Amino acid sequence: MITGAAGGIGRATVRRLLAQGATVHGLDRDRAGLEALGEELADVGRFHAQAVDLTSRRDTERVLGRLNERLGGRCDILVNNAGISRLRAFGDTDDELLEELLAVNLTAAFRITRALLPSLRASGRAAVINIASELALVGQAGYTAYCATKGAVLGWTRALAVELAPSGIRVNALCPGPIDTAMLQAEFAALGDPLRARAQEIALVPLGRLGAPQDIAAVVEFLASDAAAFVSGAAWSVDGGKTAR
Repeated sequence: MITGAAGGIGRATVRRLLAQGATVHGLDRDRAGLEALGEELADVGRFHAQAVDLTSRRDTERVLGRLNERLGGRCDILVNNAGISRLRAFGDTDDELLEELLAVNLTAAFRITRALLPSLRASGRAAVINIASELALVGQAGYTAYCATKGAVLGWTRALAVELAPSGIRVNALCPGPIDTAMLQAEFAALGDPLRARAQEIALVPLGRLGAPQDIAAVVEFLASDAAAFVSGAAWSVDGGKTAR
């Protein structure tokens, strides 16, 4: 199961796991995006999409109830990928913005993982991959609320890894750097000069480029595989060396 399946990283991850033979259930509030992805993958036949507002407890529980039945009581891989960011000075960050970021970036992942816990335990070797951010590891002006929520994802990931280890469930976090997605482009636009913002961001990356969604999907595949059988409770930076400076 992958949340945020219609976005850049989500779409790449869906394709990557399908290529490895998985049956993938994708969740996203972007109904049109999900439908378009479903049409693109119609020939594969193993992608099932469901539109859901992850900030709504009632909507999420309704959808997950049906999906648990479709999963047949077993879930091998859960990718908590849905996330949002907002650029705003700390003094202008009101409760509504903080609550919006918490609802998507942390609470939704917490709620979905809890609902799927019986199915994850039934797998015997399930992997949970939480998409955090480089800003869970370092600070950046204008992103205090985002940093707070993604830092919370790391703390939750570590605690969950310890608690679920006896059930054979591995839990890891992946911390993307600047990835060339619609969300990042929106952040560049919010700064007023997108081309200048893009160039400045690339200058901070030792490898000299923005990441591609496929870069993240490849690490998700690894963390979900038996090759990572002894990896749990870790935070994987996939940022072109940016946070190593």
